[in-house]
Amino acid sequence: MMIRRATALLALSLFTFAIAPADATAGTPASPPGPPADQPPAAATSHPEAENYRLLGTLGPYRIGATLSVLPDQKLTSASYFYTKNLVDIPLTGQITGEQITLDEPGGGHFSLHFTTTDKTATKPLSLQSATELTGTWQKGTQTYPVLLNLVTTDSLTPDTLYESVTDAPPAVFEAMVRHFLQSALSGNKADTAKLVSWPLRINGQHTQILKTPEALFAAWPRIFTPCVRLSLQRAVPHDMFVHNGEAMVDNGTIWFDAHGASAINVPDCKSSTP
Repeated sequence: MMIRRATALLALSLFTFAIAPADATAGTPASPPGPPADQPPAAATSHPEAENYRLLGTLGPYRIGATLSVLPDQKLTSASYFYTKNLVDIPLTGQITGEQITLDEPGGGHFSLHFTTTDKTATKPLSLQSATELTGTWQKGTQTYPVLLNLVTTDSLTPDTLYESVTDAPPAVFEAMVRHFLQSALSGNKADTAKLVSWPLRINGQHTQILKTPEALFAAWPRIFTPCVRLSLQRAVPHDMFVHNGEAMVDNGTIWFDAHGASAINVPDCKSSTP
């Protein structure tokens, strides 16, 4: 299920227009008078802010993610994509023309995509605001792969401020901690997993549990890291994560992280959940 959430962090660039004081030197023309005392000063000028559209999907057999930063007039200000196997951002340049978007990477790869939607009531022509997917192809030399990207979330944060409401650590350091937790839990390394928990740990399932110690986590391990949760950990992408109320999440909220580690785990009912 797609999440379309936008943060309320708006960065405004303000310009101050100063009024020159009257020149007291004889023979020098006086500066223009300022506004009357009962007239408010000129309003500050704000610049349009780019919205970041974060996507996940596939490029041929590979899982990828992408971020497109777009102004309200649909001008593309910056873009990048990454392969989930290494989480390294690859810069892109390109443009949006109507329902089409073209993107080029430094190594010669070329994306040719168009907006699509599963919403039959969406206004046409489609834009990033109304589309739910980007589909098309990626080409490099004689290689051509199909591309499908699903819109996951939106925000107006810069790369350096993505997790500023969560932690003072640099984004790369915070993401490395999340990645270490996922790897430790999947490998069954209970001791390392416990070191990456922000105690107390809340477990939400058929019954809510509050775990206060590593020993409590070890005892409840089979009930927490069920096949459904393990599947979520395998497909989780600890990069450009969605943030809400001072915490970041992976895989649509299966696990939430604060500055110190995992703070909550949502355990679905495997019988009713779908991969």
